[in-house]
Parts: sequence; structure tokens; C-alpha cells
Amino acid sequence: MFLRNCWYVAAWDYEITEDNLLARTIINEPIVLFRKENGDVAALQDRCCHRAAPLSIGRKEGDAVRCMYHGLKFDSSGTCVDIPGQDSIPPQACVRSFPVVVQSSWVWVWMGDPSKASVDLIPPAVALDNPEWNFRSGSIEYQANYLFVNDNLLDFSHLTFLHPNSFGVGEDWAQIRPKVTRLERGVRIERWLPKQPIPNHIKDVVDAEYLDMYSHYDYLAPGVMVMYSYNFPGGTYEKYNGGHPEVLDCITREVTCQSITPSTDGSSRYFFSWAPFRTKGGTDELAEGMIAIARMAFEEDRVMIEAQYNNTPPGTKHVAIAFDNALAQMRWVLDKLIKEENQPQVESVA
Repeated sequence: MFLRNCWYVAAWDYEITEDNLLARTIINEPIVLFRKENGDVAALQDRCCHRAAPLSIGRKEGDAVRCMYHGLKFDSSGTCVDIPGQDSIPPQACVRSFPVVVQSSWVWVWMGDPSKASVDLIPPAVALDNPEWNFRSGSIEYQANYLFVNDNLLDFSHLTFLHPNSFGVGEDWAQIRPKVTRLERGVRIERWLPKQPIPNHIKDVVDAEYLDMYSHYDYLAPGVMVMYSYNFPGGTYEKYNGGHPEVLDCITREVTCQSITPSTDGSSRYFFSWAPFRTKGGTDELAEGMIAIARMAFEEDRVMIEAQYNNTPPGTKHVAIAFDNALAQMRWVLDKLIKEENQPQVESVA
């Protein structure tokens, strides 16, 4: 069961051009996205009401899409405005439209009740054109349920074992547990890792034997993460007694924005970006090296998560360990939101 009353990332803003029709599936619903003449993005059910042909293999005509099977034409609200060969258009000739917002370089689509589509529920992220950061971005598909990918991003103890050749982090990721705080629609995760080996992506830009690392991120429904990471000189952890540091003291500074969108019960799409801070050595060379390492690591994740998913038949019971705290709390939050969404509305009677 999926949460419906929330904003899902459907695409990067740059994926939808003036002329293309972009097909995506979100929580088992096929959607076609296209850009209107004023630059806004529209999202329609990708299924013609006549014979269920995909509109995404149709033709864009101004602010409308024409089905290229029998020629029905739908405007950006989903209303059929033309049926070749007949003058009258029945009122039921329409397809569903979805609320869309372009924010932080992502195209967000609301899959639930349109009357509840508040922009205040869009998780905060950092836009690719933010001048302080030097971003690179991309996306990959997983043949696995989205909760398995969520779990992966909520427990970074796997970095030690799964990513020694890509990220190249130390063993403490699997030893030092983070601080986890539950939020209204997610969890917050904070972690200090003192005296760490230099990770692969900054080995060429940091002249030190080891670093003190600090990171924090919010993970918000339905599966959006924005993580800030800081690398400090050794001794910084003691200087701040394990508390929140002054970020100006850092040697390097990074942000990553990631989102998991369930496509079907057994597939999902993973959107990601990663950026160094420009005034902390965030050159194009560093940014390109970082995204290359990220793609390598995310492919390592994909292979493991798909194998895990295919090896988990219905009814499988898992043995919990200490590092499962964040993912267990996030699943609790999602279950709570889904239950609240599906509760029948009871009208008060005077």
C-alpha cells in the first residue's frame, strides 16, 4: 500500500523539454508529463479514455496531447477537446490530471486528493542552479520495492562493507551509531565520525592523515533525503564535545539530494544529486569525480538491493539490529500516514 496524499518526484526539471512527452509510472499509475507553452508542466493519466492507448506515444500540440491511435485530443486539464469525425464530445471523454509543482529542480506530482495538495508538504531540497554548490545529478531504476531503497539510505552502516572501492570510508560507519530523532513526516539523522581515513572522492584535495566527519540529514515522506556533510581537521570532534560544529571550520563541505519514487509494487526510480561547496574547493573537476564515484556506489547498491528484494518472499521475518533504528522509525511514520489517509472521515453532528 502506498501513501497517496503526498508529493512524489516524477522527474528532473531538465528532463521535460518544450517538445517531448515523458512517460513515468508512480504508485502503479501511468503518467505523461509535458511542458505547456508558458513553460509550466502538466501531468495527465497516460491512458486514453477511448481504447487505453498511452498518450506518451502520442503527439504534443500546443498545450494539449493528441492520442495517435484514433486522434482524441486532451488539454492540460485532461478534458477531451477534439474527436476526429464527430462534433459532439461526451462529458465522460477525459483523463485524470494531477497537480504539479516544479521546485528545487524536481518535478513534483501529487497522487492523492487534489484538494489536499498543499505546497507546504513538499520536502525541502537544494536546486541544481544554486550558485553556492557545484551540482551533478542523475537517476537510475531499481527492480525492487521502494521501501528497500529507503532502508538502504536510512542505514549507512553498509558503507563499510558494500562500498570499500567506491566511497572508501572507514570501519566506524558500521560501529558508531547515529543520533536519530523522529519528525512529524520523517526522521532526522546526525552522526560524528572522528579520526576517519580520507574518503576516495577528496583524496586529491585534502592534505591530511585523517579527518573528523560530521553529517546530518532529514529523511521525509515519501522518501526524500537532503544530507549535508562536513570534513574537519582532526580534533574538531573534541573541540565541540560531539555537538553541532561551526561549519566555517570545515575543510570540505557537501550536499546531496536524493529521492525514491515507487513506480510499481516491485520497481522504483532513484533521483540523486551531489555537490561540493564552491568556496571550499568545489571545482568542476571535483564535482565530476564525485558523481562518477556516486554512480559506482549506487550501482553497487542496486545489485545488492535487487538481490535482497528477490530473496525476500512474502512473510519473510527479519531480525532487527541496533542500526535498524532509523529505518524502523521511518516505516512507522509511513504506516501512520497511510493509516490516517485511509481512515473514513467522520462528520461531527451537532
